[in-house]
Amino acid sequence: MCYHVSLHKDIKTVEKDFGKKVAEPDLFEPGYHLNGFAQPFLPVMSTADGQAIHMYRWKLFPHWVKEESAWKANTLNAKGEELFEKGSYKAYWKNRCLVICNGFFEPHHPDGQKKVQSYFIRPKEGDYFTLGAIYSVWKDMPTFSIITVPANPLLEGIHNEKKRMPLVLDGEQAEAWLLQDLKKDEMSDLMVPYPDDSKMEGYRVIDGVTNSRVNTNVPEVLQPV
Repeated sequence: MCYHVSLHKDIKTVEKDFGKKVAEPDLFEPGYHLNGFAQPFLPVMSTADGQAIHMYRWKLFPHWVKEESAWKANTLNAKGEELFEKGSYKAYWKNRCLVICNGFFEPHHPDGQKKVQSYFIRPKEGDYFTLGAIYSVWKDMPTFSIITVPANPLLEGIHNEKKRMPLVLDGEQAEAWLLQDLKKDEMSDLMVPYPDDSKMEGYRVIDGVTNSRVNTNVPEVLQPV
């Protein structure tokens, strides 16, 4: 699962760090905690345009959906193992993008306890993750779904119930993800757990990140507990 991310850098910093302009600056809204269920717009680099960063809305809407209210499926995430077969996603595997964020949140279930703890996962070096995703243009609005894969050892310990993690891509893998002519088997080779979990770290933060009734879009949500 990956339903909660942080993007606390401002637009000028993101543009400088990635060397690209944001094409829709009015839609750029940073947040310490951005909840996918609120369907925020997030900055992405996509196969549609290699020259700019664009703002895509989180939650993929297939092109055949007639009204937003009619689409009840949870398409915030797409399992990599189902990507080429599942009806919601199979038409969009060529529509690939990288979602820019500073980190993501995952729940942790302590043994013998009902209360869920919240953890934040961030890069050990650098300020950003780029998460592999697919997108669909629905009524002229690009919408995306973050791909998930089995957890690496670090995330197995943190996200210990579902044992999933978002597809984290960097370096040559990130560049390959945005190649126009990437084939299915080459794409499958990229949809694997982040191989070097020593490059990321996770720590406990304030509880309630997954609780929509608690406002955790505050600086304190990134502080270790």
